[in-house]
Amino acid sequence: MNLLSGNEINKMITMQEVIDSIEDYYMQNEDTNKITPDRMHIDDGGNTALLMPAFYGDYYATKLIGVAPNNNKLDKPTIHGLMVLYDRKTLEPLMTCDAMPITALRTGALGGLGMKYISDQNASSVGIVGTGTQGWSHLQSACTIRDIDSVYVYNRSNEKLKEFISKAEIEFPDLTIQEAKLPELIKKSDIIITTTTSQTPVLPDMEPCDWKGKQVIAVGSFKPSMQELPNTFLSEVDEFYVDAYSAFHESGDMISAKCFGANETDTMSLENMIKEQHRPENIQDKTLLFKSVGIGIFDLITAKIIYEKNRDGKINRI
Repeated sequence: MNLLSGNEINKMITMQEVIDSIEDYYMQNEDTNKITPDRMHIDDGGNTALLMPAFYGDYYATKLIGVAPNNNKLDKPTIHGLMVLYDRKTLEPLMTCDAMPITALRTGALGGLGMKYISDQNASSVGIVGTGTQGWSHLQSACTIRDIDSVYVYNRSNEKLKEFISKAEIEFPDLTIQEAKLPELIKKSDIIITTTTSQTPVLPDMEPCDWKGKQVIAVGSFKPSMQELPNTFLSEVDEFYVDAYSAFHESGDMISAKCFGANETDTMSLENMIKEQHRPENIQDKTLLFKSVGIGIFDLITAKIIYEKNRDGKINRI
């Protein structure tokens, strides 16, 4: 069985398709006999292996990911992995592919759904902290969901920052894209996105008034030892949202948020946001956080789109 590469996958599927498919998944009422266990974490020093199985409809899928945060010092991607889609009845493998674009697409789509439901519908500016794969996928999803005209970007590596901006200027010629220091990025952006694997907060301490009317999408922290958001911000959040409740024990951000009143009872999951078509009230007076950690079902949904388009001869060569 051939391995689908990242380039091939990105030619087969759009961010809009992934966003729509995840949304449709939660809007469906029929029983699809889904099984979505928590992912398995295996730590090896600073590196982490993640095993993410899921069952849905006619399919079983598993994704095996390796996350090596220090790869950025070696000029290598932080994430590597494989995704396999199986026939659920026979367990026959149907498709094997590079897991990196699957992860990028579904994570960007989750962040995009967070923006769709809880950001200001007139939001026009976005700030992106971290210029790796997830920074790029969230630029894609932000531009898919909102009429973005201004993008502010921050990254510790100036070389990677320049590469990101150059690529974005080609792919999104109508956008104004510029480097910004973190305080400036926060003040000028309607939506702020953090995409790092940092163990210490990457956003600075700011005055409470600087966060009002802002929506933060945090996607980088997936272990208790990782925290992208400072406690000064978490203490000012008016409403917490998560893609899955596993965030409360997987992410250092949400573990810390518990100290400031966040809990599963008062926090809406993505499923509830979509099914209830939730919109926060008085957005301009609130500080909102959507925390995404991802679960295996989202990877399966993304792989399912690719497989069925390929199987049915409906590949969209972008």
